[in-house]
Amino acid sequence: MATLKYFFNMTKVYWGGIGFLLLFIAALVIIFKFEKEKIKRYAILWYPLLVLVFIYNPLTLYVCRGFLEQTTFDQYYLRWFSLLPVMIVVAYGFTLLAKRFAGIKKLAFVIGTCAMIAVLGNCIYTEDWFTKAENRNKVPQDVITICDLFADYNGDNIRIMAPLDIAVYLRQMDSRFSMPYSRAIPDEAYELTNMEPKPEVIVEYAAENDVDYVVVSAIQNILDTYLNYGFKLYGRTANYAVLMPNSPTWLLTEYPMASGEQGMCYTMENINDGTLIVIDGGDAENEETLRSAIEEKGGTVDAWILTHYHQDHIDSFNAIYEDLQGIKIKDIYVTGLEPETFYSLNLQEWDDIETYEKFMEITTGDENIHYVQRNDVLEFSDNLTITFINACDEVILGNNEDIPNNVSLVFRMESPERSALICGDAHSKYLAEYLSENYGDKIDVDILQCGHHGNNSMPMETGFYEAVSPEVAIFDTPDKIMLSPDYTAGALGAYLQALGSRIVWYSSAPNIFGF
Repeated sequence: MATLKYFFNMTKVYWGGIGFLLLFIAALVIIFKFEKEKIKRYAILWYPLLVLVFIYNPLTLYVCRGFLEQTTFDQYYLRWFSLLPVMIVVAYGFTLLAKRFAGIKKLAFVIGTCAMIAVLGNCIYTEDWFTKAENRNKVPQDVITICDLFADYNGDNIRIMAPLDIAVYLRQMDSRFSMPYSRAIPDEAYELTNMEPKPEVIVEYAAENDVDYVVVSAIQNILDTYLNYGFKLYGRTANYAVLMPNSPTWLLTEYPMASGEQGMCYTMENINDGTLIVIDGGDAENEETLRSAIEEKGGTVDAWILTHYHQDHIDSFNAIYEDLQGIKIKDIYVTGLEPETFYSLNLQEWDDIETYEKFMEITTGDENIHYVQRNDVLEFSDNLTITFINACDEVILGNNEDIPNNVSLVFRMESPERSALICGDAHSKYLAEYLSENYGDKIDVDILQCGHHGNNSMPMETGFYEAVSPEVAIFDTPDKIMLSPDYTAGALGAYLQALGSRIVWYSSAPNIFGF
């Protein structure tokens, strides 16, 4: 049954409809009836019938499936239809039949036959699988463009991996292209066009096979995943992007809130030695997401940074710290907002007194709590450093503007390869101007976590975003805020895109960034 279904589907794909197929069969019947010369019968009748028997032979199907890899099988089995001299058979058969008529009847028959061929002809040549050559080399235009990208390449050997659709043509067009696989494409190469790619698979394969360049689908979410991971864009074509692989040591992961609301939850993991840093953690409903992530990464948090005391940032920390369930937390870094200061503020309903009080209750007297000062520096393995450029001090308290948010720890996180600026919920104009004026190069980074989830964030007119000039801007928020005209996140996203930044939010989370 499966074989019959395959033959049926294959026929439908090739002929498109039954009309032209019937025309072809009719021509074969006409030739069988009226052609008497043996040589012509063999060439025009028996040869097409032999090809059809070959194509529709279950034994042929079985043998080919056994010898050909699946993608290659699907591609080449259909091509055997091209061995059929369809137009020759149709033209010759109906010419033989036309000879049976004379005068006005012959003219009417010829006109009718031509009209029938014209109407039914689109069954074959307008099908998606039937394509005209895009250029004089008769290869996909993407291949020509990729070759042009390497026109000035200095070297005799270009180690590259590419999807099957273009891999074979690259070698034909430029002998300098050297690939780690032949037509028997490995599983890793399918990641290049996977809608949910795993860059780490490509990184490992590229390292083991000395690959310097990879060609991936240029579909936006696929390309963004590789760029987030730290791959460098070498060039683009209409359908593909040529990238230089990145082998990161640290991975920064942004998690969405399990509640579907805005929040802030990150992990920063050293994939060599397992060092784990957690940033905030999100609301109470995010506890299980965060707990699972920590356990998956070994169960030990070497440093937990809490930017400030709002529920959408630290309620999950409070829940985990109160009931560790085997999780080990070494050091906790927080902004130093003292209780007497906190309670003296003009607190708003969103200032989460219960969250603050719970944190103070469960951490009282614990020696692993560290209150961060501005300009403190933390150092980790493989040359990762964290430099704090905002904390609770006279700069914040002296301005008396939304202090519970603006005391957020703002810090630069940097490896030798990449840097990020984490802003927590810091967002006021005076703070944006203060950071721009006093920290200059320290806020010029590759990745920006937009303060206050990108909504009512650092004002655009302050010049803060021009000073940061990020390659990527992260918004810790769902679609209902990011895409709604009722919030300012979308406007900030558009502004940052105009500056040349890529915008990332929960729509593609978890989002992973390589350092």
